[in-house]
Amino acid sequence: MKRKVLLLSAGIAAGLLYTLESNRRKSRIAAGNDSGALTDRPASMATIEDGKATVLESTDYRPIDDQDTTQAEASHILKEIRDRAFDASNERLALALGRSTEEIDQWTSGDGLIDGDALMKARALAIQRDVEVQ
Repeated sequence: MKRKVLLLSAGIAAGLLYTLESNRRKSRIAAGNDSGALTDRPASMATIEDGKATVLESTDYRPIDDQDTTQAEASHILKEIRDRAFDASNERLALALGRSTEEIDQWTSGDGLIDGDALMKARALAIQRDVEVQ
């Protein structure tokens, strides 16, 4: 019984610590005392206005993954995968990535911001389908 109470207390304490640290970091970011800002989020996490993701500040120069891939490079990678593995079909690529066709249209045209999750999934699809991307 004491063991269960101890484990439950430890779990609650860990949750509270996580919440407090998260709130503290958000406060620092909002005050400008931390690297990054609340506007530095990918399009999939941005505020939606008039059906489009709004991003207050350009993130084209920032890498979106651990391989320092820029938005332009990510768009090129998506186009290569779409053309070689999905018969140049945005619909098929959208289905494989679990995203909307409109989002794929924006990404491949350079109008939308590609997030790291989509790029990671696209690279995994390329590996599965033996498509070599640069």
